[in-house]
Amino acid sequence: MEEWRFIDFGMVDIRDMMAMDEAILKAGEENTFFFWTPKKSIILGFFQKANIELDLAQCKDYTITRRISGGGIAFSDERCRQINYGVVGTIDNEAFPMDIVESYKQICGVLIDTLKHYNLNAAFRPINDVVVDNRKISGNAQTRWEGKLLQNGTLLLDFDIEEMLRISNIPKEKFMDKKIASVREGLTWLDRELGEVRDMIEIQNVMKKKFEERFHVRLISSPMTGKEMEFTHSILPRYYSNEWVYR
Repeated sequence: MEEWRFIDFGMVDIRDMMAMDEAILKAGEENTFFFWTPKKSIILGFFQKANIELDLAQCKDYTITRRISGGGIAFSDERCRQINYGVVGTIDNEAFPMDIVESYKQICGVLIDTLKHYNLNAAFRPINDVVVDNRKISGNAQTRWEGKLLQNGTLLLDFDIEEMLRISNIPKEKFMDKKIASVREGLTWLDRELGEVRDMIEIQNVMKKKFEERFHVRLISSPMTGKEMEFTHSILPRYYSNEWVYR
């Protein structure tokens, strides 16, 4: 059975994590599955503009950066009840198909298998969402580089809708109540679906098992290499720079 590297970065600054993401993709030589937990933060998709998406005056106590993959905002509140994962692998038309939607579907299958483990009605919604009874519980983003892909995603265990909308660029006075109701109808999280709070490590362990089963691999814990760390340090200033975040 093929062995894959597994890393649990724990709680980490998102600027450091986004640099390590890029390093694993561009300087790494191993297929890798990893977890990380963000502090209170906002990650912009590569093509987004901060002043359009966010009410920046309300975001002063958030760490903000930008990732190299597209998609929408990844918002993390102070509850820290999200499982953030990453996958870096070689595109091979089997495990990771060349077709974008099919590759999303394959990797998101790990999340679906995990949610079904908890007897939830989970499904893939193209292009890159996982839903439970048609309510979004996971958003995912992907980028590709020299025959490899990097996919990141979040499985929501709990979520503060009101806080997310408070920092977003929407007309608060007119639409807040309606918007909250609309988001509640279209979004969900695991604690809500199960009616109880489950241990995050337990859920991560289920995800790891489902990953191994889906891709027929064995996950072996191993740290980043010296080459990857050197690459991380070389690009880290970009993720801390206003030019990158607010461009």
